[in-house]
Amino acid sequence: MFLSPHRSPAAAVTARRHRFTILALGASLLLAGCGGDANPSDQAAAGDTATAPADAANTNATAAPAPGGDLGEQLAAKRKTLVAEAISALQETEAALALLAGNDKPGAVEALARATGKLDIVLAADPKLALAPIDVRVAIHDVVTTPDAVKALRTRAEAALDDGRLQDARHLIADLASEHVIDVTSLPLATYPAAIKQAAALLHDDKPGEAVVVLETALSTLIVEQTVIPLPLARAEALLARAQPLSENPQRSAEEQGTLQRLLADARIQLDLARALGYTTKADLDALYDALKAIEDKADAKESGKGLFDRLGELFGTANRNSNASQNPKVG
Repeated sequence: MFLSPHRSPAAAVTARRHRFTILALGASLLLAGCGGDANPSDQAAAGDTATAPADAANTNATAAPAPGGDLGEQLAAKRKTLVAEAISALQETEAALALLAGNDKPGAVEALARATGKLDIVLAADPKLALAPIDVRVAIHDVVTTPDAVKALRTRAEAALDDGRLQDARHLIADLASEHVIDVTSLPLATYPAAIKQAAALLHDDKPGEAVVVLETALSTLIVEQTVIPLPLARAEALLARAQPLSENPQRSAEEQGTLQRLLADARIQLDLARALGYTTKADLDALYDALKAIEDKADAKESGKGLFDRLGELFGTANRNSNASQNPKVG
């Protein structure tokens, strides 16, 4: 977000306070269990993050089990990369703007000096570091629907587009997403430290108005890198992980056989939903369907599926990466 130089420093600081509040989601929200016996109605009511589009997509819907620990591990890994000194430098920049809003130029100079010192520590620790992560935010969009309902809405949206009713089409598909979105905000170390020093020099030259513009512009150049984790793919992978020990056991009981077949059927539904929602590529989904079909054939024959799960991690990894192929870092 670029803050106009015509906005007062006080207004600019107030507007940005909300922007840099670190969002902390509870582990219970991120790591809901993947129990196959969970009550769908309980899962649908478990949080406020699930959304359902109008009409067809919220009918005959069954909530799928939430994915397991991999999503939480990814988020934890991203949070570990946050650079404390860079966060402090950002806070000192905000403090300098607040002090300038109160006409405290000496205090602002001191805040910028502290910010410069923090950034020098970051660069000294890793001179090749281009981006210093300062914030991680998570959003969850989880439509409770079926593949057939999604296809019905897509058909209606395509018909609306053909009729030139763009807004009708937009509203029809607005909620068709099932994903975790992780945004990592970083300071660009190629430009941010120089901007802080430039602002300090302007204050020494008694040009506080120009210093405010430089600082606001620096804050508008923060880089936001977004990672999308499609929940249908994550759920399918979690279901197949639960199915693996049952499949690889050639002496499974009738009860275990029934559980295995239910898990595989649920995994197929999740792949169908991923396809209906347009996640990843056709080639990636075809490869996953082929792997699933081989496992299903062994299950139906009551034979061991040992070795058939070996490539699933690689296949799901590729599918997830390709789901992010169009995601480019955003400025501000």
